Amino acid sequence: MNGGGLFDKFAFGGMAKGNKVRTLALSAAGRSAKRRKPESGTTAVKASTSAASQPGGGDGRTKPAGGLLPKLGSRPLRLILVGHNPSAHAWSSGHYYSHPGNRMWPILRETGIAPADLVRGCEDDGSMPESCGVGFIDVGVGHPGTDSSKIDLRDEKFHGGFYAHLRDHLELAGAPPRIVAFTGKKQFVDLLNANRRGKKVQTVALGPQDPASLPHGWPFPPTTRVFVLTSTSGASALTNEARIRPYAELAKELSAIDWPLPPPEPPSV
Repeated sequence: MNGGGLFDKFAFGGMAKGNKVRTLALSAAGRSAKRRKPESGTTAVKASTSAASQPGGGDGRTKPAGGLLPKLGSRPLRLILVGHNPSAHAWSSGHYYSHPGNRMWPILRETGIAPADLVRGCEDDGSMPESCGVGFIDVGVGHPGTDSSKIDLRDEKFHGGFYAHLRDHLELAGAPPRIVAFTGKKQFVDLLNANRRGKKVQTVALGPQDPASLPHGWPFPPTTRVFVLTSTSGASALTNEARIRPYAELAKELSAIDWPLPPPEPPSV
């Protein structure tokens, strides 16, 4: 990544509101930094994983020693980033997209999705739900492996824990996220093809998805927008410009969502 060159090229106007996010988040980040301890990957955001970390019969909800749990916090989020499954490196480090060859963190910082003054890199993934309203999870949560072809996310034993964690967070936070973004086409296409009869979906376009064409069992209402982004893996054959463009477009949308979000309205009696 060549500094901020690509980011400057896209030069979207919504970053003025992004500055507000940073200002509002600084006080929350400062408070959380005082009490935050180094994360092992098993204690990431305690409130967000307390319900979802209980033994679940191997469905991805069991709390694995030294593994990688969702980092969603306890509040309604602006954005949830959804990966395929934990790589061996991420599983070992306890942090999302931690492999040195993965371009995720430079892209998140450069586009402003992860405010550069609050987020250094993967080591801050656990603080982001609180500091800027961005959370992390994998479709194949609890199923590590570098060879994604061996993890068929169409099978419920691999994706069942993903849906369970999302439902748990929805109940805990009291409101759905504003945006869910899949960091690669494969995991989204696999979910579309799960329990699908007849002709399978081969691919999808990058960017926002049709709310009427979401995976079976999708737990969020149509008000939650769904995006598909490019893979940031170093093994993905893309130019830097092609790789970053969908993230820059997502950042425009995100900059229009103030943080912190207003508290959810109580249910009507």
